[in-house]
Amino acid sequence: MAGWRLLDSHVQAANVEGPLHGVTYAAWAKDQDPLAAKSSGILSFLRTAFTEEPPPPVKPRKEQIQYDFAMMAGHVDYIRTYRTSDGGEEMAEIAARNGLKLVPGAWIYSAVEAKQQFGRDAADVNAEETRGLIRMANQNPNVIDRVMVGNENILRWDAQKDDRDNNAVSPAQLIREIRNVKRNVKVPVSTAEPWHVWLRYPELAREVDFLAVHILPYWDEQSSEAPLDYLKNKIKLLRQAYPNKNIIVTEVGWPSNGAERRSPATGLIKRATPAEQAKNVRDMVAWLKSQNIDYFVVEAIDQPWKSYDLEGKAGGYWGLWNADREPKFAWSGAIETFPQWWVWAVWSVVGALPLMALFLWKWRDLAAVGQLAFCGLVALSASAVAYGASVAAGTYMVSGEVIGWAMLAFFLIVSLAMALVQALELVETIWRRHWRREALPAAEMIARQPGDRVWPKVSLHLAICNEPPAMVMQTLDSLAALDYPDFEVIVIDNNTKDPAVWRPVQDYCAQLGERFRFFHFDVMKGFKAGALNYVLGQTAVDARVIGVIDSDYMVRSDWLKAVVPYFDDPKVSYVQAPQDHRDWRDDRFKEMLNWEYAGFFDIGMCLRNEYDAIIQHGTMTLVRKDRMEEMDGWATWCITEDTELGLRLMEKGYGAMYSRERFGHGLTPDHFAGYKKQRFRWAYGAMQIMKAHGGKMMGKATRLTFWQKYHFVSGWLPWFADALNLIFTWAGLAWALAVLLPPLFGLKPVGLPPAEFIVPTIGIFVFKLVYSFGLYANRVNCSFRQSVGASLAGLALTYTVGRAVIYGLATSRLPFMRTPKMDERATLGMALGMARGEAVLMILLWVAALVLWNTSGVIDPEARLWAGFMAVQSLPFTAAVIVSLVNALEQMRHARAAFEPAPATAPVSAGPAMQPAQ
Repeated sequence: MAGWRLLDSHVQAANVEGPLHGVTYAAWAKDQDPLAAKSSGILSFLRTAFTEEPPPPVKPRKEQIQYDFAMMAGHVDYIRTYRTSDGGEEMAEIAARNGLKLVPGAWIYSAVEAKQQFGRDAADVNAEETRGLIRMANQNPNVIDRVMVGNENILRWDAQKDDRDNNAVSPAQLIREIRNVKRNVKVPVSTAEPWHVWLRYPELAREVDFLAVHILPYWDEQSSEAPLDYLKNKIKLLRQAYPNKNIIVTEVGWPSNGAERRSPATGLIKRATPAEQAKNVRDMVAWLKSQNIDYFVVEAIDQPWKSYDLEGKAGGYWGLWNADREPKFAWSGAIETFPQWWVWAVWSVVGALPLMALFLWKWRDLAAVGQLAFCGLVALSASAVAYGASVAAGTYMVSGEVIGWAMLAFFLIVSLAMALVQALELVETIWRRHWRREALPAAEMIARQPGDRVWPKVSLHLAICNEPPAMVMQTLDSLAALDYPDFEVIVIDNNTKDPAVWRPVQDYCAQLGERFRFFHFDVMKGFKAGALNYVLGQTAVDARVIGVIDSDYMVRSDWLKAVVPYFDDPKVSYVQAPQDHRDWRDDRFKEMLNWEYAGFFDIGMCLRNEYDAIIQHGTMTLVRKDRMEEMDGWATWCITEDTELGLRLMEKGYGAMYSRERFGHGLTPDHFAGYKKQRFRWAYGAMQIMKAHGGKMMGKATRLTFWQKYHFVSGWLPWFADALNLIFTWAGLAWALAVLLPPLFGLKPVGLPPAEFIVPTIGIFVFKLVYSFGLYANRVNCSFRQSVGASLAGLALTYTVGRAVIYGLATSRLPFMRTPKMDERATLGMALGMARGEAVLMILLWVAALVLWNTSGVIDPEARLWAGFMAVQSLPFTAAVIVSLVNALEQMRHARAAFEPAPATAPVSAGPAMQPAQ
């Protein structure tokens, strides 16, 4: 509540007593758009294209005019209108009944405008307008004491130099219309133009009876003056130029909503807010009254249609009353910047309290700092949603904008929900008082086993496909050295066509003795899962535990003795140990990958273990043989068959155990492309699992606990976030084009996304950095530099994971993709090509951000905020390019080192050494 209260402050402004001299008025109701007739969609377009007859124009409602005039009576003396066709024939009588004066105007159309709106010649339409104006003035002398011919015609003529003949009214044409009206009425006649037009066209000033001046400081991007000073200085210039002319300010005002305007010269920002409108309008009106200058505030009532078709967002918010006919501000006393703060504060509290109460009740054993941190983030998230809702409530929207805002709101809420899931993981991990299911250290677990313990037989399965024989032999050596009394090793090579690749492994297995068996198939359906299912049928009858390792892993001799005892608990169906790597110490690229992997195993898996919800990830896993047989083995339809099996076991009510200790070390991918391919497979497989098991998980036909369901779903959320990020990136680029391109063709650009959505999104990104570095500092045994590298590596996968999720949702099956190891053939060009998709998006986002910054951003600070957001959006793609470059540079360094002679004193290596546990 205190934070919300800070949004409200008090602003002082001049007090205005008594009724206003005048306001400008358009008779359209909130649901009407006078331009809709010429822009109402494809049917209207086709009708106009083939018949050359536009649909009939929208007409104002008489009852609306009556209501509005009665509402304004006593608050204003004069009402200025712009077109006689907008109910002008009836307005004089309605004004008289309500004690109001009228200053009617005749709209002077260009040839193009007349053709578009009426399908007629401009001369006929303008003659009809001016005849109506003359008739009104002559028939209502008690109500009408001056009239206007045209509105900002010369301003448009100046702006349309390339098409003046058809799409603009020239000074000479306008003067002819003015003279015609002057000859036929007995009241003063003028035309309305901005102040600078009167200074530039003295011949126009000579034709009118008074200067009808528009002074609107909001629209002048070049000015760095305060609004009131701007008004005073323009009046001074006009008085100096025309000392004998009466000056009437026929438009003065300020919008209550819209884009901020920045002065390029000084950087002064003009903000369109309710408080700024109240202050500026009150100050300007008070000064005009003190100078006895007649004025008309633009405008009486908000006109939402102007935001859609004419003037950008600000166009619909110049009214003193909103579109629901409610006054926007008081004319005396202090102005509150956000008077409704407490309403939205209450809503944010109502939204946040249930989640905060649930958290405090469920996680009572967390340290107070963690409880406070999470509750604070919940409060911030609820406040962000409530503030966005407050902005939406004060914004006029057509159906298309409602859809756009709904999509942005959905993206914001989903992003905040994902951030809160990560926040829960953060506080649970860092501020947990004790870990209930943490595995014992290997030495302690082995020491606890009695000397006469009977160790169940373990069957270790190793599936290979086109793997380097030397690498597989190292793995077999480490298995042969296991300190375990009863185990076997079955190697199956599937789909390797070259005998020179698989026969050395077959021969090596024979050398290692009867514990090692080898099978080879030229064609084996089902990829790795099919091969493992075949091996399952070849497993020793007396085996009780199945182990799976990858072909590049070298295991510790105490692996089995340290983890097999967990199967003493009959509920435990599988035991999982982390993946780790041994080839990263002299390679920055592989170092980044190593620590990125470590984050998952030291953070996410440890927390999941507390809820018996760990993910089975294949290598270094042990599974009860009878449970595997009950499950009919590995699923061949899923490319992440290991995770799918683990989920099926949990759905049956079986549990699992996780040890954080490193018992095996494999090889990292040599290339960025291999790293991406591996993660694509994982994410795509997760989508296969989600589609196959999602309905079951959400229903009652499963024995999954709530927290098992939660952790499986929350584990998928970051990948969905990457998919949304990719979609949002393309949508952002399209949006930027819609902002930048239309002005080049003389069209109206699309408005920028609301800042209320951009700021929280950037805040979420900042939180994710805090989340990542905070968890790494607390749980992962690496340096800050290494944690930065890990973050870059993880960020670099955003594009790959996003694509995998989208493909996974749209397709049913992709072929299994192995991750190549011990492959060092990449050149610089190849390495850079591995990130070509990310590089294209990075460049597009940078270009869009730079162009926005230097075009729309010159006068619109929100455009620069959007440019900054696009720069933030580019970071995942920039990270991919950086990681790819690091990969290329490291491989080039290794290639150079391979050709350098070894020092004379260097010892001869006997081969890759087993790295100690991390």
